[in-house]
Amino acid sequence: MLTDVALPLVLLGLAAWVVPWLLSKLLPEGVGWLFVIALLSACLLALIAAGGFYVLYGDAGDVILSAAPWHFLLLSTKAALIWAPVMILSVANLPRGWKEAVW
Repeated sequence: MLTDVALPLVLLGLAAWVVPWLLSKLLPEGVGWLFVIALLSACLLALIAAGGFYVLYGDAGDVILSAAPWHFLLLSTKAALIWAPVMILSVANLPRGWKEAVW
């Protein structure tokens, strides 16, 4: 139970916090760039979640991927209930560390 449910949730939440922070280190500061970071983070987290579902499905993942390639992406959008609030809080926290741009 712990490895099937809790561990993926914790890892997804951790990724939702770390991905925007890492992108903020790569991209310039500014309000416009903050929106770019949020959009890129959402796309990356959707792909991370889809990959996680693929791994959790095990051997059946290949069969489902060949039969319905959008299945894992649809599951990852449903998992946005988990990672989206964490990602939004992470993105909202980024301006606190700005050195050049003013919020």
